[in-house]
Amino acid sequence: MPSRNPVNQNVYDLVTAVIPDPAAGAQLTWACPDNARVQILYLGFIFTTDGNAANRYPTITATTPAVAQTMAASTIVQTATLTYGWAFVSELPELADLSAQNIVAVPMSPALILEPGDTLDSYVLNIQAGDAITSIITRYKQWVIA
Repeated sequence: MPSRNPVNQNVYDLVTAVIPDPAAGAQLTWACPDNARVQILYLGFIFTTDGNAANRYPTITATTPAVAQTMAASTIVQTATLTYGWAFVSELPELADLSAQNIVAVPMSPALILEPGDTLDSYVLNIQAGDAITSIITRYKQWVIA
């Protein structure tokens, strides 16, 4: 059921979307729905690294047709041959040293708003050919643009 935004009273829907897995070694990308404006509240995925020695640092970007803007960058490293769950959440402080639990929560800009033509993307520094981003889920507010 649509809810009302207490700031501007426009109706929005809360939407949960499953994003298709990219090919091994590729970054994830998700296009803003046509005729909608969305505010990303959460992006989560499983990241499995191959055996190549490299420190990976997942980052989330909002890309307009002209420029990519970093919206959430982790300071926690994921090394070779590991599987971590990554959660990018608006207004959540980053949790340090969670390697034992294999879960990393990263704060994300609460103003991550996309319009038609924009994309939500990952940029994993030092991604390797056998690395895999899977089980991608996003939760967002969606306003329909007439």
